[in-house]
Amino acid sequence: MKKWMYILLLLTVVLSACSSQATEKESDIKGIEDMSLKQLSKHKNSYIGDNGAIGAILSDLPGNVIREYEIVDEKALKVTYGVKENTTYTEEQFDAFWFNEKDTIEKNYLYNALALFILIDNVQQVTLKMNSNDEPSVTFKRQQLEKMFPHSFKEYKDDTALWQKELVDGVVESKEKRQDVYNAFPMQK
Repeated sequence: MKKWMYILLLLTVVLSACSSQATEKESDIKGIEDMSLKQLSKHKNSYIGDNGAIGAILSDLPGNVIREYEIVDEKALKVTYGVKENTTYTEEQFDAFWFNEKDTIEKNYLYNALALFILIDNVQQVTLKMNSNDEPSVTFKRQQLEKMFPHSFKEYKDDTALWQKELVDGVVESKEKRQDVYNAFPMQK
């Protein structure tokens, strides 16, 4: 009987260790709640053409470790989220991050687009999509989006408290305000 108890105990310890490693790996995928606008603002005044800066910004945004990007026409940025080959992340971790709640995609897409327009001076269009055609994509245009807010992207870049209050808390986290943005920029499948 003791032999079985020891085996059960050992099995429990092994399974717990495996579970905690998976949890640690998920925590590497940043969400909005993990963001620091002060950290992001160190990338301000970046521009398309500086691939190091673009990569660093995307690494600091929600969905940071599971993306690819492409610069289109030196004015547009196209970001594709998905699990890359030869990565330590699994489809299950990807799904747990992006599809855990009904509005996670909407919030992350909007948060990331706003940050990209604020931090990258010459980006005029941002397209965000998943690597699966069954999932939504959206294209935001700088001038049209900027007109929806009381301040310019430059003012938000220079004042992270204003950025947090008006854009993150006031728009991204507000279902009603977020829907106003998505009415102007509808998601496509």
